[in-house]
Amino acid sequence: MSKNSMDLTNNEIFRLGMEAGRKQLADHILHQFEIGKPCEINGELYWLKDAKQNLIDIMDDIESAWNEESGVHKFIVPIMLIYNDKEVKREVIIETVDAETAMLIAIGDF
Repeated sequence: MSKNSMDLTNNEIFRLGMEAGRKQLADHILHQFEIGKPCEINGELYWLKDAKQNLIDIMDDIESAWNEESGVHKFIVPIMLIYNDKEVKREVIIETVDAETAMLIAIGDF
């Protein structure tokens, strides 16, 4: 039996199979992230986020901890304005005692 360059060893076949499997798994995880769905692994759901969202979450956690320690209460209130005949959506940060008061302040100011 002649051996040529097209013959693959068992190790090479295994390596190629592993590469294909890793790529398929990565493609699946990326697809789930893009459509905003979790991945199910061993019966558990895992939600994925990109680096930007992770940084935003970290900064929010730091700010929340600081606000709690210093007794500051800040609320993010979404508002919609009409500017040049177009709807413009914005968020304002209002420091007050509770969320209801923050909403009333935002409505009154804008």
